[in-house]
Amino acid sequence: MLSRGAPAYFVGPWDLNRAYPCVPSSPDAGTVVLIESEAKGAALPWHAKKLVLVLSAMRHFATELERDGFDVTVLRAPSYLEGIRRHVEARGSSELHAMRPREHALDLRFVRAAEDGTLDVPLHLHDDGGEGRPFLLGREEAARWCASQKPRRGELQRWRQDRFYAHVRQKTGWLMEGGKPVGGKYSFDADNRNVPKGTRPPKRLRFSPDAITERTMRRVTRDFPRVWGSVEGFDWPVTRDDARRALEHFFTDCAKDFGPFQDAMLEDEPWMWHALLSVPLNLGLITPQEMVEAALAAYDRGAMPIASCEGFVRQVAGWREFMRAVYWARMPTMREANELGGKRRLPTFYWEPETTDLRCVRSAVGQVRDTGYAHHIQRLMVLGNLGLLYGVDPLELSHWFWAGFVDAYEWVELPNVHGMALYADPTFTTKPYAASGAYVHRMSDHCRECRYDVKQRVGDEACPFNALYWDFLAKHRERLERNPRVRALFGTWDRWDEGHRDEIRTRAQALREAWEPSESYGEFADDDA
Repeated sequence: MLSRGAPAYFVGPWDLNRAYPCVPSSPDAGTVVLIESEAKGAALPWHAKKLVLVLSAMRHFATELERDGFDVTVLRAPSYLEGIRRHVEARGSSELHAMRPREHALDLRFVRAAEDGTLDVPLHLHDDGGEGRPFLLGREEAARWCASQKPRRGELQRWRQDRFYAHVRQKTGWLMEGGKPVGGKYSFDADNRNVPKGTRPPKRLRFSPDAITERTMRRVTRDFPRVWGSVEGFDWPVTRDDARRALEHFFTDCAKDFGPFQDAMLEDEPWMWHALLSVPLNLGLITPQEMVEAALAAYDRGAMPIASCEGFVRQVAGWREFMRAVYWARMPTMREANELGGKRRLPTFYWEPETTDLRCVRSAVGQVRDTGYAHHIQRLMVLGNLGLLYGVDPLELSHWFWAGFVDAYEWVELPNVHGMALYADPTFTTKPYAASGAYVHRMSDHCRECRYDVKQRVGDEACPFNALYWDFLAKHRERLERNPRVRALFGTWDRWDEGHRDEIRTRAQALREAWEPSESYGEFADDDA
């Protein structure tokens, strides 16, 4: 044990990386403290596998540091700052080092603690962006980019992901040649919208629980009564070695076909060709730079076509970084954003998928309940799209995503839910991502066995997405008709006679009234915990 007066280093559960500045450079450079926050644990009805993932990853990280001679303490405390205060007081620490927390409320508290001396020792907060860190851009650089952007003529939104992504590509030189994007364009998204026919995804790499994870599974079952799902079948990566194996598996077995099929959905195929690396990435077990460099290496050796490589790079260096940038630019206002005035409680089937006979929804929600995961198109175009058309309260759906997905944290789920899925914050999305059943039919095999007819708009057998979609457009026509990407759709609505339009409205209203809200979940939300 180090002598009193040594610096202390706080490692958040999202900072599990020895290269980060919240970890001392050597065992004699300072003590390490990890905190299990009781407030965080009680804030939402977390998915059981998410709790296992975070708690087990923390315990593994602490154990690995201890094996290498570091002085490590793992504390359970009412809050992160209270746990840090106890550690600093017990060890007589001379100063504290920590990374900037990822979530607004926690970051605000840490910044205040650094300014007002709450901990009675200097608190040094390190940027979470930059080379080898959790994000590619420093916070100030991302903020400067946001501040520099103004809506162009005819645009409604302030920030555009495509411009941000181009900025990152130009800064890093990734997939650039002579100052221009490789292949002549920044995005090959249009090439990546195929549905596999006769081709099945490779087997997913699973990670069997070791003794630490098994103890954590028993603890979650025993000590956390307000959980969703089950610990059974837990197989997510919880160490850096696991994360590196997952990275290698993706580029060996999945990367070649990742691009063409990244938007597709298949019944009973939850993983498809997706990397699943957002899980260890958001814990700090692997960095975005490592992921992008691995993709570039795969492209250079011919193991990954340009469309697949660019699509992967765009998700990591484009969309993930962009979400983090707009989150900090819009908080705390983004939490209360509700552009379309959604007020409905989340339907019960978001928690209990067996209560719906809408096959795509039952499949996606059931997958989340069983695994803690669904890929981005399921999130946006099934689960988010339905919430948009239904008129859900944005925070209701936001809390569900935050609680239920093993890779979700407020900094990433909130802008995705409020901005992309629900159009509650239109400052960075070009249109509502609303779609009828035709989209699900085109990109999946769900409709084939569904009891509803995807080609019908009205009647008891009609796909619910269809009436809800057209009723949504009609309800918000005054606002949406100003959007050039949506305006043409109203020509179709206007061609139908008033009788058919009334049938659509009646069907949509009946669906909304029939979907009872859940009273069992979502009442424990504390966004600031």
